[in-house]
Amino acid sequence: MKLLYRVGRAVAAGILHLGGVQIIGRENIPDDKSLLIICNHVSYADPLAVAIVYPRQLSFVAKEGFKKKFYTRWLYGYLGALFLSKDENDLSAMRAVIKKLKSGCAVVIFPEGTRRFDQNMVDFKAGASYLSQRTQARVLPMAVLNTGDFWRIWKRNIIIMIGEPIEPPSGRLDNTVLTEYTQLYQSKVGQLVEQARQILQAQGKKMRQIPRKRKDEYKEKK
Repeated sequence: MKLLYRVGRAVAAGILHLGGVQIIGRENIPDDKSLLIICNHVSYADPLAVAIVYPRQLSFVAKEGFKKKFYTRWLYGYLGALFLSKDENDLSAMRAVIKKLKSGCAVVIFPEGTRRFDQNMVDFKAGASYLSQRTQARVLPMAVLNTGDFWRIWKRNIIIMIGEPIEPPSGRLDNTVLTEYTQLYQSKVGQLVEQARQILQAQGKKMRQIPRKRKDEYKEKK
């Protein structure tokens, strides 16, 4: 595990634990060397949240836009990011992810393809199903809520949910199987998100609110 990764992970873990983060399902993390982790995406802090619960170093599939600035390209690259363009047919990036998985690494992908500040999931893209079939890596579903309150430790409302591993698609991958497993992955992560919402509600804690300025920008994008 690289030094910068260890330091960043330790700092993130310290902040999240000070903020009373709840981690549920840690026992579901398998010992597989090759593992594809899928998660919903609500803030920039999601990779940190996923990293603190996984015992080995992770590689993350990140948007190509992070390569534009030197410091983000250097930081994300050093941490093992695999840059993927908005084009789902970015074959060179997909090959890089496949190579990572086949070499025995764990890779994190956010199948929605974008952050959802309102924390409502949208349809998953098919990349995770394709990668799992091509590499025969098991898929570990995870869900996060309220990670946008990463620095607001007094709120104590962040939850990380970890589901049970899912076996990869077998046989030849056609569009029917691809759609079936994409829907399966979305369903499993969605169930974890809903469980997290119910836990928050039972504890009398609130969902993170989008700041007014960002809410206006978000509405324009939608």
